[in-house]
Amino acid sequence: DVRSKFPREAKFEIDGLYFTVTHGDQFGRPAPVELRQAYPEADVLIYGHTHEALLEVVHKTVTVMNPGSASCPRGDGLRSVGIMETESGLPPRARLVPLQ
Repeated sequence: DVRSKFPREAKFEIDGLYFTVTHGDQFGRPAPVELRQAYPEADVLIYGHTHEALLEVVHKTVTVMNPGSASCPRGDGLRSVGIMETESGLPPRARLVPLQ
């Protein structure tokens, strides 16, 4: 099982932004606000458990992204990936990209 070889979450800093990346299964079907409450120090939260693409800003400052799935989408069935750009002193710029 590949997942057992990695930590439940990764926390790191890029360009002055604090990121938390987690699979999200520990929350069941996580909502952006619930993730924000669980990781109040994060500026950017990325998760994937649901395989459903989502990009939302919580409390005007925290970007929450689920890039969806490039191979096994759920929900609307659209395959997607997420792209995020960072630059010191600016909020992250993120988008979801549907795949054909």
